[in-house]
Amino acid sequence: ALPEIRTLTLTFALAGADCIDVAADPAVIAAAKSGLDAAERIAKADQRSGYRRPWLMVSMSAGEDPHFRKAEFDPAICPKDCPRPCEKICPVEAIEFAADFAGVRRDRCYGCGRCLPVCPWGLIAAHSYPTPIDAVAQQVLSQVDALEIHTHVGEHAAFKDLWQTLQPWVGNLQIISISCPDGEGLINYLKDLQQIMKVPESAPGKDLKASAIALKTKSHHVIWQTGGRP
Repeated sequence: ALPEIRTLTLTFALAGADCIDVAADPAVIAAAKSGLDAAERIAKADQRSGYRRPWLMVSMSAGEDPHFRKAEFDPAICPKDCPRPCEKICPVEAIEFAADFAGVRRDRCYGCGRCLPVCPWGLIAAHSYPTPIDAVAQQVLSQVDALEIHTHVGEHAAFKDLWQTLQPWVGNLQIISISCPDGEGLINYLKDLQQIMKVPESAPGKDLKASAIALKTKSHHVIWQTGGRP
């Protein structure tokens, strides 16, 4: 819920976070910025000399990604004698079996996947809801400082389409983060993305075998996040 996002953003900012990542949704961004503004006022009132306002980052997806999925099931076909382990394991209480509602509350579910393997009947599935990039790119990227793009090896076409849509709005960003799990062909895939984004080969840190590499371009930095690679 938006008030919780504001509170968490305020808390993370005062705790010293450098960058806070939220969904690419205008309402979520507005709530997070409200939290950042409140944290800044508190820091000034307390005369915190070392306080720095964190960057606000949004996440977008190139292709399918578990960060943008929601759990789904039909509660009408759930056996009445089921102990409902899905309801117990959900960390945000998104699954409910109440008199007025039964099923998954999509506004709470963030796609962690904990409920999928615990259903005794295998009735829970996950469905992806990609961000509608065309509609919100300008509105979203003009309000934030950083961008994280989630991708997987082999999603060249999806990444290229996303990058072409975003490119007019990325010039003022401080950080662009490319998050990609390890897999066969990872290094070559990252090099292909480097060409799509036209990151100069002469940029510092061009060795893509490292786990996190910063590539300095004219107006921003690119960080490669390669999960699972030593």
